[in-house]
Amino acid sequence: MKKLALVRVALWTKAVLFFFGILSAVSLFASSPRLGGISPRGVQRGAELVMTFGGSNLADAQEIFFYDQGFEVTKLEAEGGAVKATVKIAADCRLGEHVAQVRTASGISDFRTFWVEHLPVMEEKEPNSDFSEPQSIELGVVVGGNIGGEDVDYFVIDGKKGQRISAEVVAMRLSSAMFDPYVAILDSNRFELSANDDTALALQDGFAAIVAPEDGRYIIEVRESAYGGGNQYRLHVGTFPRPTAAFPPGGKLGEETEVRFLGLPSGELIQKIPLPNEFVAEFGVFASDEAGIAPTPNAFRLFEHGNAFEAEPNNELAQATAVELPLAFNGIIETKGDIDYFKFTAKKGQAFEVECFARRVRSALDPVMNLYHADGKEIAGNDDSRGPDSYFRWGVPEDGEYVLRITDHLGNGGVDFVYRIEFQTIKPSLTLGIPRVE
Repeated sequence: MKKLALVRVALWTKAVLFFFGILSAVSLFASSPRLGGISPRGVQRGAELVMTFGGSNLADAQEIFFYDQGFEVTKLEAEGGAVKATVKIAADCRLGEHVAQVRTASGISDFRTFWVEHLPVMEEKEPNSDFSEPQSIELGVVVGGNIGGEDVDYFVIDGKKGQRISAEVVAMRLSSAMFDPYVAILDSNRFELSANDDTALALQDGFAAIVAPEDGRYIIEVRESAYGGGNQYRLHVGTFPRPTAAFPPGGKLGEETEVRFLGLPSGELIQKIPLPNEFVAEFGVFASDEAGIAPTPNAFRLFEHGNAFEAEPNNELAQATAVELPLAFNGIIETKGDIDYFKFTAKKGQAFEVECFARRVRSALDPVMNLYHADGKEIAGNDDSRGPDSYFRWGVPEDGEYVLRITDHLGNGGVDFVYRIEFQTIKPSLTLGIPRVE
């Protein structure tokens, strides 16, 4: 009986400890700093302004964590459920999305994002839902706006004949709501000159661009694509270049690479871009010229080896473009039904991860890859393994010449159907990330 009683006491003690352990964990979680959002969602680089970090349990805030260079906090004030930070943003701060967290005396908050922008910011002003009474804005601004149910926002700018006019919406990429935006540029007669809903480059966000056919007023329309309710958006309006693709979509670490920016209504733009010496996650290149800089980047691969390029005609196995490993193969499926072939030499015992980058560099291409012996006998093939992109592992069976084929899954093509194929040696890797909640 004594032994049974002792067992019961031990079990009861464990249960009590477990129960209070849960309560302690819940209590700790409940008292942890929580970050609900950052306002404003977009800030201009080179500016000094107050950013508000809203949430709970932030009264003992001590520091703002930024994960990129270019931010200096000069003043920090905690007021109940919010922290107001006066922040200097460097003139060369990286454009695009950034991450921040609040560190308090009791812990570190979950993270939220905000965007660094090149142009000065202004706010949308209602009423601007009537095409005949749009809000007047200047070229070269970012409009911070909101869309309600069945709402449409109209903005008017003055354009000059031959002037490039670009409008890009960042909405779904703000990750604050399921807001699928539509953007269009119209003339004063309500004729649609350029319109866009979803894009390969900006995913469910969109952009529109024209070369103005004449002097006059041009209207920019922003709404939810199905006229549903939305949320915040950032509308970039200016004369900046907004290419749909960059070619090649990758280059060698530490080298200067000549990049062609494609899909511009004003014609192709070529830039020489110096690449970092070390790998940078989610690296991108920004098109720029005397008229401005693109608000968001074109995705760009960083690789330890240089580039090889397709040479037309290469639509048949016998016409395959001769290339050498370990160079990355780059090309464009330019027309419907286009097929590109590359031939190269490999040695027995080599092992590769053969990976196509198309959708992951925001190309419109849905690639299919096939690998053959030089005589046309197929070795391997793949459609979707990296999302819509193609991938397979290959161990070289013997010394010899091989041929790689690539085309679009549905036989489509276009000026921005760019791709890049990398033969990577198989080696272990480690991926790290910031948890959404600590």
